[in-house]
Amino acid sequence: MRTSDLHADVHPPSRASRPAHRAVPTDAVRPVRRATHRTLSASPPDAVAPVPAAGWRGGHRRAAGRATIVASVLTVSLGWLIAILVAPHVTLSPGARMVALFCHLTCLVVGFGAVLTVDWFSLRWLLRREPLGTVLTAARGAHLLIWLGLVGLLASGAALGPDTSSGLVWVKLVAVLVVGINGLFLGRVRDRLVAVQGRASWSALLPGVAAATISQIAWWTATLVGFWNANG
Repeated sequence: MRTSDLHADVHPPSRASRPAHRAVPTDAVRPVRRATHRTLSASPPDAVAPVPAAGWRGGHRRAAGRATIVASVLTVSLGWLIAILVAPHVTLSPGARMVALFCHLTCLVVGFGAVLTVDWFSLRWLLRREPLGTVLTAARGAHLLIWLGLVGLLASGAALGPDTSSGLVWVKLVAVLVVGINGLFLGRVRDRLVAVQGRASWSALLPGVAAATISQIAWWTATLVGFWNANG
């Protein structure tokens, strides 16, 4: 036997004899794992659609601060005082007076009708027929109509030239002022109720009930006194 044959017998095995799985590059498996991870973490567009929170109560706005409330009360009072001071100096023709009277009655229907609608939903809530969120939504939607009716009543009433020497006229004027200031208070009560999480307690609802009662008394007083003066 030759020496070359002995060297051939003890020659180390070639690299081709290694297991086949070691020959596969590890980078070839990584894209598959990444793709699988993305597929599992992806979600359909409908799954991330915004859903209203369980405590949603008809919308929320930033609650007015104390300074804003004071400024609003002063603005309403100033407008009321200006209407009273201007009223004795307004003189209208019969045709213009009829137009002013029509606007006055229209504003009464708009403003007082919106108030009655909100109070009706409030009564249904007290009878467990409506959720509190429905009442707050109705109040938020009727807010602009109430204030338009009130401002229109004040402006058209001043144009009609009420007799400020009459005690009943002053009762009506004070009732209108109470309606305006009380409306500002009702707006703040509504903001607080919107911010309440879960079921509102009676201590939180009592200011709203009191303000709604005052609103009804003031609106009915102004309406009945105006009717009495028109037919007196």
